[in-house]
Amino acid sequence: MFADPQSVTYNGSAKSLPAVSRGEDKSVYRLVDSGVLYELTLSHSDNGKRSRAVARLVRTAAVADVLVPANNVVASMSATITVDFPDTGYTPTDAGYLIRALGGWLSASTYTAADKLLNFET
Repeated sequence: MFADPQSVTYNGSAKSLPAVSRGEDKSVYRLVDSGVLYELTLSHSDNGKRSRAVARLVRTAAVADVLVPANNVVASMSATITVDFPDTGYTPTDAGYLIRALGGWLSASTYTAADKLLNFET
């Protein structure tokens, strides 16, 4: 089980998210900081043929309404990493290498790949 609390860094600012729900297959960590909600969900499943591990970070905040900029609306965004692998042929260690490869690609060259991806380049 992951430690309580979990720490994430958003825009250079570390956030400490305490556990609000913990179970065998899923844990949720949450923080409300100056009206902004951060929620980290960690889960896993295994149906006997494939294993899946998911980490999802959601940020919810009041943002300017695009139709009436003087008004605010609540909006959220999320980033999810899902690793899906067969129960035979690959190990959790192999899946970890895949996560590290993708994370390295996204963060290489000061996040150039992530920026291009978010600007709809393929």
